[in-house]
Amino acid sequence: MALVIKDRVKETTTTTGTGTYTLAGAEVGFQSFSSIGDGNSTYYSLSNKAGDWEVGVGTYTASGSTLARTTILSSSNADNAVDWPAGEKIIFLTQPADKAIYKNLTGYTTGTEVEAYLDFDTTEATKPPHRAGRLFYDEEYGALGFYNNEADITLQVGQEEWVRVYNDSGSAIGDGTPVYATGSTNEALNISPADATTEQKARVIGFSTHTIENSTYGYVTTRGLVSGLDTSGLIAGTPIHLSPNGGFQNDAPTYPYFPTDLGFVVTSDATNGYVYANIDRHSFEQLRITGNQHVDGNLTVGGDLTVLGTQTIADSTNIAIAGAFNYLNSGDTIGDANTAFTGTGLDDGTFTGHYNGTSNQTYYVRISDDQSAPDKFEWSKDNFATIEATAIAITGGNQLLENNISIKFNADNGHDLGDVWSGTAAPSNVDSGIASNRNTGVSGVGYTHIGMYYDVSSNKWTFFDGYAPEPEGEINTSDPSFNYGTVIAGTFEGGFLGNLTGVADNATALETARTISLIGDVTGSVSFDGSTNASITATVANDSHTHDTRYVKLAGDTMTGTLNVPTVDLGDWTISESGGSLIFQYNGITKFSMNSSGTMAVANDVETDATF
Repeated sequence: MALVIKDRVKETTTTTGTGTYTLAGAEVGFQSFSSIGDGNSTYYSLSNKAGDWEVGVGTYTASGSTLARTTILSSSNADNAVDWPAGEKIIFLTQPADKAIYKNLTGYTTGTEVEAYLDFDTTEATKPPHRAGRLFYDEEYGALGFYNNEADITLQVGQEEWVRVYNDSGSAIGDGTPVYATGSTNEALNISPADATTEQKARVIGFSTHTIENSTYGYVTTRGLVSGLDTSGLIAGTPIHLSPNGGFQNDAPTYPYFPTDLGFVVTSDATNGYVYANIDRHSFEQLRITGNQHVDGNLTVGGDLTVLGTQTIADSTNIAIAGAFNYLNSGDTIGDANTAFTGTGLDDGTFTGHYNGTSNQTYYVRISDDQSAPDKFEWSKDNFATIEATAIAITGGNQLLENNISIKFNADNGHDLGDVWSGTAAPSNVDSGIASNRNTGVSGVGYTHIGMYYDVSSNKWTFFDGYAPEPEGEINTSDPSFNYGTVIAGTFEGGFLGNLTGVADNATALETARTISLIGDVTGSVSFDGSTNASITATVANDSHTHDTRYVKLAGDTMTGTLNVPTVDLGDWTISESGGSLIFQYNGITKFSMNSSGTMAVANDVETDATF
């Protein structure tokens, strides 16, 4: 039943002992306990002239007009039920001190404990006058309203959150301005108007809840409704984002700006627009995702992209790469998957880099100092039987050990002394190249692979137009499906081994020398490879051809026509004609000549056995 308190309730009782009080009737000018109601409880106080007293909670029963001692709050019997002697006692309704709610000398209620709930008047539409610390039901928002020291704002409890700030920007910050933190003053964040031009300025903490004058404290709404704004250019129910000029807009700003979600437009109005603040930044210094992700739009990576998986699949129709050289088989030799960790601290170390050593090598890295950031490490190649270097401060970047192998920690502290990372690097000598899928359908080879690669078994570049297995590791040229490809090119330079079709612009020699032969009346041959000139020594067969009038016939034959002989060479002697004179010379010396007149000249004496 209920606890009921009434004014001017007082009766007498002659009850003795520690049992239920039997009430004897109301005193003149007072009510009886029957005003409490049957079965209800109330506070009572009882005393006698001997100085015994008792304060407690009693339960009234109309039948017999009794008051049961339900709870003893305090008494002259060590706060236990008093064993009343005979005689009349006064019993009256009271309010025990530890149950009282009252105002102190400054007008504030103290000592209030609410066991279950408080009820507020929910029908009053008018807000009470401002008084810092006042709590009331705000009928406009359907929430408890709370006043702090700023008279022009009301906190809707449970619907919004504020943070106390200090404006050191140099000028007043208007109501509803997105702001970011620039430092702190005492226990408050310093703020300035935010915009999307830099990462720092885009780290919005909320909207100014009111106009905050320069060099004063104020409040920023980090979550909840912000009213009294110009939202006329926005669409109600849509997201809003920080704009590059410091305001807010529906669309997220694109690169090179730094987008930040500010919340949603609640109402679109030029003077009394509402937004719901719910800050969500799009810029992160670090981001770790453990599950699968999907990017619907374009993705631009401003730094290096490291992919640790075993396969990267791109459905792009074209991949444009700016670099003049693109490396295959050049990823981390050890990598995250093959970096082993032993210890109790943060496991964030990875061996990076492509190994350029000539033999297998295991590397060991151990935390040697974890007392203050940054932690320090040492490294070894023989499990710390010897130390290569020690007391190396962690930088968070790739820190070179040797042979292009580095250790990279993602954090510079949080490790425990003695934590160890190890990994083995080995030279990589495998077939490397580029391959593509090919599928001729029901005709031809069907599904296969085509490509080119460097064959480490032959140390030759190899083209193929058929290979059924997935190209990886080493290409098996003995596989029945393997088929060498045909290469068509405009020009080849260097040595060439194998069949070659087409026309060469030039060559230094034939691979196989050829014999060039003369046949018929003239015979002869020579070996020719094109490297030098060649001559043929020819043989003309005797009487191997028919003579015409241009030739001297054999003896006994009749010659017709004119025989033109400039010089007759008889060995030591020659006979020639010059200027109409016939000249006989012996070894080039004229011995006899006769001119056209018949005059003869002799170089020596003339001997004759006849008349001269």
